[in-house]
Amino acid sequence: MVRDALRRWWQHSSHYDWLSGYLAARGMRGATRALMAFIAASLVACLLGLLATIDGPVGTVPIVMTWLAIAGGVAGAILWSVRFPTQGQSVAFALVTNASIALACLAFPQPLPSVVGCVAFATIGAYVAFFHSTGLVLYNFAVAAVVATIGAARMAATGHPVLAAVDWWLIVQVNIALPLAIQTMVRALGTDLLRAERDPLTGLLNRRTFHRSASNLIGSGRTADAHLVVALIDLDKFKSVNDRYGHAAGDEALVHAARAIGVAAGNHAVVARSGGEEFLVATVSSTPDCSELAQRICTSVAESPARVTASVGTTAVRLRDTEGEDKSLIDRLVATADWAMYRAKRAGGNGFRHQDTHPISRPRPDRGGGVSRTA
Repeated sequence: MVRDALRRWWQHSSHYDWLSGYLAARGMRGATRALMAFIAASLVACLLGLLATIDGPVGTVPIVMTWLAIAGGVAGAILWSVRFPTQGQSVAFALVTNASIALACLAFPQPLPSVVGCVAFATIGAYVAFFHSTGLVLYNFAVAAVVATIGAARMAATGHPVLAAVDWWLIVQVNIALPLAIQTMVRALGTDLLRAERDPLTGLLNRRTFHRSASNLIGSGRTADAHLVVALIDLDKFKSVNDRYGHAAGDEALVHAARAIGVAAGNHAVVARSGGEEFLVATVSSTPDCSELAQRICTSVAESPARVTASVGTTAVRLRDTEGEDKSLIDRLVATADWAMYRAKRAGGNGFRHQDTHPISRPRPDRGGGVSRTA
């Protein structure tokens, strides 16, 4: 049991993507950036203060080590001041900060400050535990333990072995207990959030999470000069499945249809169940042509074990031409795709229709207009 628990803990992946999205959705990225920039800047301020006093490093090599540590702190402060980092930049920040703390502690001429300074590893360890994987947490702890051991050995050599052992043990405790506690909390939070953001039957995103994930696509799509494509899918004559075979069969059909839609949409698409037998797909494309995606969805659902067909409505907009809030744009795209879907359903189902979306204004779709396509 213990071995299985340790294996699961070791295999736990990075939390960065969903946690950064969670912070963004709640408007907390700015506060997080300010806090991390302050922590990095405080490292710089402390080391500059020590360099200006007689308690600071002595000798060319220790002084160079301290200046390298200062440079690492400056880099971290600049990074967080400019932007919220990507996952790769966040890992680099953690590694550079870890190395900076190690250099600063090893540069101390007195062993006691060298050991006490290892408390700073707990700060970056907490950050790593919050955002990243178990492997990076253990790496930070290993460096902290090595640096603390070197300092404790120097302290013991001066005639204070008991004090050295006590200080070493305290450093080890704080550098393993704090990150582990944070990682355990984040894992529990992640499980609860995952349940809250997923449809319990199909495992797809729910409508609220669809909006947040689609908003992330908008940010990346504007940079790449791409189009945001939205498809709304409604299963044809689904009520007859429930009436004829029962609700258990209906639930099974929904699961099969959800899987088929996910496969047809591709790994980079955002797929959600918006309610009942209705699904949403959002993806970024270099072209506004949605016919290939819509055809794949129709074919995939029809050939699945769900024993139903689907009516698909699509729309697309060039993201560089849009303005205003992401939520407003997504709502408008979904409404347009919904209109197109009903046109496909009135045409007999098992097909698709497309309706263009204006990038800025909100005209009501023309009942007779738009591009009509069938599977």
